[in-house]
Amino acid sequence: MEKLISKRSISKILLFTATLALSLAPTTLNAQREQRPLYLSRSGTTLPNWNIKTNLLYDATATINLGVEFRLGTNTSIDLPFNYNPWKFDNNRKWKHFLAQPEFRLWTRQAFEGHFFGVHAHYAYYNISNLPHGPFSEYMRDHRLEGWLAGAGISYGYRWNFNHWLGLEATVGVGYAYKDYEVFECRTCGDFMDTNKKHYFGPTKVGLNLVFGIDGKKVPEPKPSVIIPYEPNLSTSYVIPEVELSKRRSQSYSAYIDFEQGRSQILPGLRNNASELRRINDMTRRISTDESSTISRITITGYASPEDTYERNMALSERRTKAVSNYVSATYNLDPNIFSVSSRGEDWNTLDSLVAASTTIPDKARVLAIIRGGGDPDARENSLKQLSDGYTYSLIFDEFYPRLRRTDYMVDYTVASFSVEEGKRVFRTDPQNLSLNEMYMIAKTYEPGGRAFNDVFETAVRVFPDSDVANINAAAAALERRDTNAAAGYLVRVKERTPAYWNNLGVLNWLLGNRDSAADCFSLAGIQSMRNASEIERYFRSIR
Repeated sequence: MEKLISKRSISKILLFTATLALSLAPTTLNAQREQRPLYLSRSGTTLPNWNIKTNLLYDATATINLGVEFRLGTNTSIDLPFNYNPWKFDNNRKWKHFLAQPEFRLWTRQAFEGHFFGVHAHYAYYNISNLPHGPFSEYMRDHRLEGWLAGAGISYGYRWNFNHWLGLEATVGVGYAYKDYEVFECRTCGDFMDTNKKHYFGPTKVGLNLVFGIDGKKVPEPKPSVIIPYEPNLSTSYVIPEVELSKRRSQSYSAYIDFEQGRSQILPGLRNNASELRRINDMTRRISTDESSTISRITITGYASPEDTYERNMALSERRTKAVSNYVSATYNLDPNIFSVSSRGEDWNTLDSLVAASTTIPDKARVLAIIRGGGDPDARENSLKQLSDGYTYSLIFDEFYPRLRRTDYMVDYTVASFSVEEGKRVFRTDPQNLSLNEMYMIAKTYEPGGRAFNDVFETAVRVFPDSDVANINAAAAALERRDTNAAAGYLVRVKERTPAYWNNLGVLNWLLGNRDSAADCFSLAGIQSMRNASEIERYFRSIR
């Protein structure tokens, strides 16, 4: 009679597997007591400590199988697979067995990833019959074999990890097995034929295992290490202005004083004269009453519009210019000899500029051709009157002629030198009376980078916009407060490329991120930029 797999046989297999597991238990328990390190895979996940797996090839034969594998160390593990097949198929075909095949594995990189080599033991109880010829022998097709086997072998395998919880493992093994079994005739499955004991050498395992990780997890990709470069401490360059031995200053104003037609007497109440005279008075009074200032010359130049003959306009502008001179001299009791009075007569140049800028004058091209044609001024005026039956001339007369009747008033004066404290008082009211050197000395008394400090250099460059020294120093102050736009605006005005200019331009380029250009500028600055050149070299070393 056919025998089923007995409980005694299953007990033997379980006892064999349990003995092996218990022998490894101290190692496993000690590893669990310690803080478990993270084992990272190449895909950026932590590899698990435990796996559950099923052999897809055994699944294809309807064999119930389950494996457990756990880590022993960084690149070692123990695999405990169990197989059970209780089924009987048509024509008494069966592959009944219970198999345990524990294996110790050594991984080439780290456990549960890539290549591994194994040493396994196996113990099985089996009851098989009518197996298909081809993969199995004809003898195993025609007979039923029932017995047990035990042995050991070696194996090789490879594991692919799809993510932190799923993988696939392929393995093959060869080895030895001792087989002890009884032979029955397959047709009746009940007639005992023989008892055999054999030694087997050959394939002992094959597997394509689907693996489920128990405690693996996705780990965020580590951020690349950030190299914190050295931050260079760059210094700007200030230029000490030369002392101005004789401070010569001038102020000017274009006054539009109205006169009655054909007359040269100043009438303060006529039209806008009060406002125009106030501007002249304010300028003259401030300079003439300032104890530190001495007026050296007052230049008055008169201009007229061309609505009369050229000779009359010239004579009239001379009388009106002289009237302004007499008014100022008498009002402030000034020496008449300091006045330089002249008349330019009809101001065709200004009329040209006004018409060229206009967008409303008709016949503009013809008007400009007449103005620029030269020749007799009275003939030009008559030609303008002929345009559009006098309409164009009337617009010019009303809109532009009043702006031609003006008096340019300029006061030249000298200013005494100031101490720093005196200079601070003058700076609040008349900064134009200070020299660049005096402003620089004032700035040195303030905290560098402070509001008062910056205000001095900003004012200096407004008073002396064409001075290279003023622009270089204003750029230095702007760079210290990281105002790169202002610094660039000042440096672009500098005409002579001095070492101080190149040093400040280097600092500007550095702040703008132009590292190579900054290095070139510091090189051109020479000895003045030795410290800055050393600082940026230290920066470049820090990022190599």
